[in-house]
Amino acid sequence: MLQKFYAHSVKGKPLDKWHTLEEHLKGTAELAGSFAAEFGCGEWGRLAGMGQLGGILND
Repeated sequence: MLQKFYAHSVKGKPLDKWHTLEEHLKGTAELAGSFAAEFGCGEWGRLAGMGQLGGILND
């Protein structure tokens, strides 16, 4: 069984209400990509959004 990682958790709430790391990174990448697309750099923005993974796992 694969271990799940969480980006956001809520004390006292069940695990199915927590924000998984995968969901968080995908959402952040899409949002960053849409902002960067405004000046023609959507893919770079998406990659930057995914790149925050290093910061999360190093904390």
